[in-house]
Amino acid sequence: MPVTWFSTGPAAKKGAGSGRARRVVFKMNRMVTTLALFLILCVAAGAQEGGTRPDARISQPDRDHLGGSEISRLDADLMGAMTVYRESLERVLNIYEREVQKLTEQVAQWREFYQRGYIARVELEERERVLAVAKANVERTGSRIEETGIAIREAEAQEELMRQPPALAGASGQPTTSVRYEAVGRWSLADANSIVRFFSASFGRLLPITALGQTPLHERMGLDHRDAMDVAVHPDSPEGRALMAYLRGNGIPFIAFWNRVSGAATGAHIHIGRPSLRMTSK
Repeated sequence: MPVTWFSTGPAAKKGAGSGRARRVVFKMNRMVTTLALFLILCVAAGAQEGGTRPDARISQPDRDHLGGSEISRLDADLMGAMTVYRESLERVLNIYEREVQKLTEQVAQWREFYQRGYIARVELEERERVLAVAKANVERTGSRIEETGIAIREAEAQEELMRQPPALAGASGQPTTSVRYEAVGRWSLADANSIVRFFSASFGRLLPITALGQTPLHERMGLDHRDAMDVAVHPDSPEGRALMAYLRGNGIPFIAFWNRVSGAATGAHIHIGRPSLRMTSK
């Protein structure tokens, strides 16, 4: 396995190698931050143009008084910005993954050099820390891609959900893209712990919550998510079916989202709580 960035020995350019690795990680972190800022600016511009206020939530009757073309234009602008953001994150993830592969090979060589006494332990630990940061970047970027996909799926389903009658308790059968179960009981995020305990006891792992209450992403998407949470569980999986049965049995409202594209992984999830209404001006 050749070493590509030092010539006369491990110690000859270790400072340059470590500095280069740190600079690469810093630049990629800055890239993700820039992409997030770009998204905020795109959505903010669309909101100002259309008179959107982040503190105004409207119901379906209020939506009916707004011009259809105005709503369609704002939705298209928003979805376009979010799609660009997700695609950019996917490109950044590819860069991160290549960097992890390269750093993994380098760390393996440095371990060999350490065992032969060529370098000090502190030098090996420095390289291992850089690798750990790179792996964390991969995991964090993957989570952002998943969260964005879920938020996009909910935004896409706005009109569909408002037209769809709530499913009755005990109803069966999978719809094309989503199903809404409207319980008669009260629900708040204070009840989330019982769901977490059920899932952990049933499957031996933590409930994969991607959004709990209102998040910056939902704010930018213009969705009121203050009293809801999203769970990255596919409705067709054993976990998804068990979770939906538990929610129905306890009178907890939820919306199960399938994918618009068969076989695609992005977007399928279970939204626990009332539907997230669009935020706009009144």
